[in-house]
Amino acid sequence: MTKVADIVKRLREDFPEEIASEGDPVGMQIGSMDADVTKVMTTLDVRPQVVDEAIENGVDLIISHHPVMFRPAKNLDFADPQNAMYGKLIANGVTVYSIHTNSDKAQNGSADWQAEELELRDIEPFALDADGIAIGRKGKLPKSMTAKEFAYYVKDKMQIPMARLITADNDKMISTVAFICGDGGKFWRQALVDGVDAFITGDIYYHVGHDMISAGLTVVDPGHYTEKLFKYKVGERLEKWNKDYNWNVPVVISEVSTNPFQDLF
Repeated sequence: MTKVADIVKRLREDFPEEIASEGDPVGMQIGSMDADVTKVMTTLDVRPQVVDEAIENGVDLIISHHPVMFRPAKNLDFADPQNAMYGKLIANGVTVYSIHTNSDKAQNGSADWQAEELELRDIEPFALDADGIAIGRKGKLPKSMTAKEFAYYVKDKMQIPMARLITADNDKMISTVAFICGDGGKFWRQALVDGVDAFITGDIYYHVGHDMISAGLTVVDPGHYTEKLFKYKVGERLEKWNKDYNWNVPVVISEVSTNPFQDLF
């Protein structure tokens, strides 16, 4: 029988926990390394609907991108929906393991998957974290395009219903791009230092958007949910390892949308 420890050991080889950003609570979240695994699910987030989906599908290991426990629980009062979710996971013997910024920073991890999705060329590291490992990537577009065309390009490649464009000039030509998956807004000045034509990241704040325009930087904010790419890519890797190590553990890709926002047009 395949154990949680068997799968986690292989995951750690590709996504070492020690390269996660300082304070990022990656790794084992809930459960036991000694637990048997008969079915595994990949997901971006662990939310109540995802937990119900996992239980309905007989899943006993969830691998998520975003940690289920960003903040320590002060109690386990199940009147709190978050605590109730923890209780349901424990009661049903579901282990949760999370791979967050260690996926962003890993070679052939989230940042590289995103670069591939955007069809960037001449890809290089972008934005060094405190440990000197890049958390993003930069590269060249297949062809130059205007800022407005670029925003639509991002929208198309990331398969999202909308993207926000932040720029002083819709006709500015874009050839070189830097990006950070998820919320990388704090690194926007590095895009200026590196001299790229545009920067992509999610969750840009209103006033920061003004600062970006004043600095002459063009930015596309595709939102945070674009990181859903994680569940498909890790799912593919688990399927490969199933064959490599004879695990015979069915892999389920969560079908639940955990995007808290609805784009209304």
